[in-house]
Amino acid sequence: MRPTALRVRTSMLLAATLLPLSSLADPVYFQLIDVGSEVDAPGLSAGTVAAKTRYGIAEAVKAAGSESILMDPQHEGASDVNVTAKVTRAGEKYRLTYQLQTTSQPVRTKTLAYDFVNPSLSDKGAVVMAQSVLAEAEKLGAASQEVPTSAPSEERPTSDFAPATQEEVPAALESRSASGSTLAVDAPTGGSMGQDSMGRDASEAAVKRSFRSGMTTLDLGVSLGFNSPSGVFGGEVEYRLKPWLGLNVSGGAGAWGVRVGPLVRLYPLGEVPTSPFVEAGTSFNFGGESWSEVNGGERRYADMLLTPVATVGVGVRRSLGPLYLGTRVGWGFRMREDNWRMRDGGQKDFLTATAVDLTQHGGFLFSFTAGVAVF
Repeated sequence: MRPTALRVRTSMLLAATLLPLSSLADPVYFQLIDVGSEVDAPGLSAGTVAAKTRYGIAEAVKAAGSESILMDPQHEGASDVNVTAKVTRAGEKYRLTYQLQTTSQPVRTKTLAYDFVNPSLSDKGAVVMAQSVLAEAEKLGAASQEVPTSAPSEERPTSDFAPATQEEVPAALESRSASGSTLAVDAPTGGSMGQDSMGRDASEAAVKRSFRSGMTTLDLGVSLGFNSPSGVFGGEVEYRLKPWLGLNVSGGAGAWGVRVGPLVRLYPLGEVPTSPFVEAGTSFNFGGESWSEVNGGERRYADMLLTPVATVGVGVRRSLGPLYLGTRVGWGFRMREDNWRMRDGGQKDFLTATAVDLTQHGGFLFSFTAGVAVF
């Protein structure tokens, strides 16, 4: 049997064994707390390596069916395992080193190092390395929950994952783990270094939060606008039910009195730093009073009644760590026209009708929101 074929079969067997074990492990919360680079290459900058690591872990978690969670950088909760990464030179090659460390006593650590020639990381390479990081994080997390009866033994080295064929080796990244086992993965075959497998910018590829584990997003913001669901000034609360679905309640003070309305927002790109959305909902305007002067200073009052307005709009949400900015434009469709009456029971006069018409909610709308994201 050819050596290459033997390596392929061995790798398939080990991968098939490792991934089911990963899916049966208890959920582990781990966090990428620091990424550094001593290499002056755009493809290996700290930001690129961090984005590639997060993308790779997201794909590894999905492939393994794992419930483990890579926490967001701004998450304030305690993790089970902290991960750091650093890129250095190793002679003519580059070395990416991952350091894993538990946060509970006794402290356990694991180091994974990979050497490669190309000054960049492919999506496939990031996923394969992330599978090793995920597996080791789950091992450390599980071990930290056990009562130690003796000194922890040395972890077994991570074995080969999907080695390249003999014809692919010249165009592959050849990596070596800290324990000495070889890892070879395909180099990028097309597209820019900053893109993932879906063609999106890798810096925008944030790891999706797991709804199963209860991690959600709650936005609290204040708004200024014109004719918007949040009024002239007001606020909004949004609960991110899914990465692509938000349930929003906007409200505030408008010309037609206090206004409040539920909205549904769809985020086509999911949870990314700059996230466009489309929204639809209904604003309920609770009304108030208006008046006009007639007959030399006499006032006539009009009661503005509860009026619902259907709204549609588009906008964008920009994440700034724990803060965010948002803006929307759209249109309001009044569901009850001229929903007012004269308080004295008389006929509607022209001046009062004009004043009321100018205050009705409907037509073009926009707003600007600033707030904080509570995770």
